[in-house]
Amino acid sequence: MPLDFGRGFLTLSECAEVLYKASGYWSKSCERSLLWNDPELGITWPLDHLAGVAPLLADKDAAAPMLAEAVAAGEVLA
Repeated sequence: MPLDFGRGFLTLSECAEVLYKASGYWSKSCERSLLWNDPELGITWPLDHLAGVAPLLADKDAAAPMLAEAVAAGEVLA
């Protein structure tokens, strides 16, 4: 993935290992989140495979802003 590209995943199995390569050390001040199901992102999540169970999200991801809100707040570039 290119630098500054969003990352998201949905695990449909009982367990999963997710690995990704980073170009630098993690810094909380540089971290940003977008609401995973924001229609403006255009992601078709295969939620029908979850049999009605809601996705389990980290607190920060569940409270993330929509793209338009993040742009308006200067958090992300459009």
